[in-house]
Amino acid sequence: MFDEIRNQCSSKLIIFFIFLFILGCNTSENKSTGQNTNLALEWGKHRLLSSLLEISEDSESILPENVLVRVKTIDADLPQIALKPEGYHILVRNGKITVTGFDAAGAMYGCLKLVKYIEERGIVPESYEFTDAPVMKLRGTCILLMKLGTYNYPITPEAFPFFYDKKLWLKNIDFLAENRFNYIAFWNGHPFDYFVKLDKYPEAQEGMKPGLIEKNHEMLTWLCEEGTKRNIRFLFQFYNIHTSVYFQKAHNLPEGISEPTPLLEDYTSYTIESFVKEFPQVGLYITAGEAINQEYTDQWINTVIFPAITRTGNTPPVFVRGWFFDLDQARKIVGNYPDLYFERKFNVEMIADTLSNPENKVWADLNGNLIVNIHMAANLEPFRWNPPSYIQKCMQNAHINGSNGLHLYPRKSWRWPYGSDLDVSKLQWERDALWFEAWGRYAWNPYLNRSSEHKYWLNRLTVEFENKNAAKHFLSSFELGSDVLPALQRLLWLGHDNHTVLSAGAKLWHLENAEGIPFLPLKNSIRIPEYLRALKNRKTPIRDNPIEFLQKKRIEAQNSLREARLAASLASRNQPEAFSYQNDALATSLV
Repeated sequence: MFDEIRNQCSSKLIIFFIFLFILGCNTSENKSTGQNTNLALEWGKHRLLSSLLEISEDSESILPENVLVRVKTIDADLPQIALKPEGYHILVRNGKITVTGFDAAGAMYGCLKLVKYIEERGIVPESYEFTDAPVMKLRGTCILLMKLGTYNYPITPEAFPFFYDKKLWLKNIDFLAENRFNYIAFWNGHPFDYFVKLDKYPEAQEGMKPGLIEKNHEMLTWLCEEGTKRNIRFLFQFYNIHTSVYFQKAHNLPEGISEPTPLLEDYTSYTIESFVKEFPQVGLYITAGEAINQEYTDQWINTVIFPAITRTGNTPPVFVRGWFFDLDQARKIVGNYPDLYFERKFNVEMIADTLSNPENKVWADLNGNLIVNIHMAANLEPFRWNPPSYIQKCMQNAHINGSNGLHLYPRKSWRWPYGSDLDVSKLQWERDALWFEAWGRYAWNPYLNRSSEHKYWLNRLTVEFENKNAAKHFLSSFELGSDVLPALQRLLWLGHDNHTVLSAGAKLWHLENAEGIPFLPLKNSIRIPEYLRALKNRKTPIRDNPIEFLQKKRIEAQNSLREARLAASLASRNQPEAFSYQNDALATSLV
C-alpha cells in the first residue's frame, strides 16, 4: 500500500514538503524590542522560495535541501563589506542556501539578488557567493498628490484614483524594491488633514465626504505595511505655509501664506503632531519656502515643525529642501532634530551635465546628510533618455560632492501613473523602466566596474529586444546621444524653472544674453554673448565657438540616430518600443 501511494506522489507534492521545511528555517527576530522587524526578511524569503519552486517545477534542477535567511547575530558573521545597513552576504554551497543580512532589509535585498540570478540563468547555482551593501543610504522617488499649478489639493478618489488602487500599488512597489529604492515621497501642499481627524480644527475638514478620512487612513496604513515588507518608507512632502483647502476657504486665505500668524502656527503644529502620533513611520519632507517669506523659514522649522514632532516622542526622518532656504538658515536648524537630511537639486531642475552643483558640497558638510534631487528634467521630455554611463557619472559626481541619497522624479510626475506618451496603456515605470533601473542601480553603487556594466546593460537590452546586435546598437545609441539635450541646456539655459524646455518661447534678446548655467563649465566653447561681442568687433574667436559646439552635438545626435535605426531594424521583440527609441533619437537630432 505504501509503495502504491509513494509512486503516485507527484514532484509537486515533494516540493510542497520541502517548501514547508524551508519555512521553518531561522528568520531572526528583534528580541530586544519585541517588535516584528522582519517583514522585509519574510517578504524577501517568500520571493526566493517562490523562485526556487518555479525552477524546480520547470526543470530537473535539484532544490537545495534547505534555505536559511537570517539577520546577522554573534553566530552569523558577515564579511566586512556587508557590515552596514542593508548589507548582505549570499552563500550557496553543498546544496544549502544561506542569506545573511546586516538587518532585515539586507536579508531581503540578498534574497532578491539571488532571485534575479536564478531568473536570468534559469538554474539554481551549485556554488555561489556574493556580498554587497549600498553606497548611498537613501534612494527614493516621488508621486504627486497635487495637480499641475495647484499645490493645495484635496486627496480624494475622484482627484487621485491611483492612490486607492492596491493592485497598482503592489506592481509599483514590487518594481521599486527590485531596483532597491527605499522611499517614496508624496507631494502635496498640506496633506495631513486628509488622513487624521482634527478635533481642534473641524473647519479644516468641513466639506470632506463622509468616510474620506477613514478611507485615507486605512489606505495609508496598508501602504506603510506593504512598504515595510519591501523596505520602502513613505514621506509626506508639504509646503509652507499651506493649509487644507477647507481651512483655506474657512479663513479666507490664499493658497500659500507669506507670513506666520498665531493661528497658522498653532494649526500647523497641531496637524503635524496629530499626524505623527498616528503615523510615526511616515517621514516629513519640508519645503521650507516658496510661499512663506524666506526670513521666517528657519524660525518656522525650529519653533513650529520640530517641536510638533518632538512632542509625539517619535523621530521620523525629516528632509528639508534647499529651496527658497539658504545656507545660513540651514545652519540654524542643524542639531535641532536627530534624523535630519538636506535636499538640493543635482545641478538645475533639468539634467544639464554629469557634474553636480559644487555648492552641494557645502550643504553636505552641515551634518553629512545630503540628498541630491534629479528634478523635472523637462529638457529631456518627452524622449526616452537613459544612457547608463552618463547616469553613473552623475551619481559618482553627486557622491564625490558629498551626497548620500537620491531623490528621483518620474519622467512625467504631473501625469502619474501615466507617462509622456498620449497612449496610456503603459504605466510610467513600464514605459520608462530603464530610467528607474539605471538611477536605482547607481544610487546603490555608482562605482561599479565600467566594463562589467557594459556587459550588464547589453544583457539587459538583449532580453528586452531578444537580439544581441539590437542591444549593442541601442546601447551605443544611448551613449552617443547622451549629452545632446543636456549640452543644449548648458548653452541656452534661460533660468531654473522646471517647465523651461531649452529655447521654447525664447526671444532674440534671451539668446543674446544666454550666459549659460553659471556653475557648469561649457567645455571647448565660449558663451554666446562673448561670441556675439567678438563678431560685432569684427574679431574671430580663437577658441571653439557656440556654432561649432552645436555642430558637434548635431553630429553626436546623428550618430545616435544611425545606431538607433540599426537597432530597431534588428529587434526581434518589443518592436513598437524599439521604433519609439528610434523616433526619439530622430526627434533629438532635429532639436
